[in-house]
Amino acid sequence: MKKLIGSFLIMLVLGVISCRDAKKEEKEVETTIEEIETIEKEVDSIDAAIDQEAKELEDALKELDSI
Repeated sequence: MKKLIGSFLIMLVLGVISCRDAKKEEKEVETTIEEIETIEKEVDSIDAAIDQEAKELEDALKELDSI
């Protein structure tokens, strides 16, 4: 009977520890995902700025070609 109770307590402790680890890992994953999303937004804004500048340069070149 003591072995059964001891085994149950060991399994309970291991279960609690593994749940804590899972929560910690989940929080780390969420933080990483948020960082990735922030970087994606920055990349999108930089891409839009580059496209705008390229269009302006093309327009300037067309204007110079017409002279």
